[in-house]
Amino acid sequence: MDPDVISFAGVAAVLICSLAALVTIRLVYVRSVRSLRSREAPRELPSSLAIEQRFDQLQQSVDAIALEVERIAEAQRFSAKLLAERPELRSLSG
Repeated sequence: MDPDVISFAGVAAVLICSLAALVTIRLVYVRSVRSLRSREAPRELPSSLAIEQRFDQLQQSVDAIALEVERIAEAQRFSAKLLAERPELRSLSG
């Protein structure tokens, strides 16, 4: 038999065995990950009291933001009023 054919057959056998080993390792890994995930404790939903507290905190935050926006708007109106009442300045070149 030709030595090149024997070498090719040996390389092909090594490649096939390596590929089979990699596929087997991958399958074992996937199965172990899935089994670990299935063992995890299910997540508990927050209690209605916790949800209500978070909602109250959110409502207080929104009220505080609304108050600050109103203050900014009032300051803007005041600045616009002062600028409108100010007499026009003469230009230096005229």
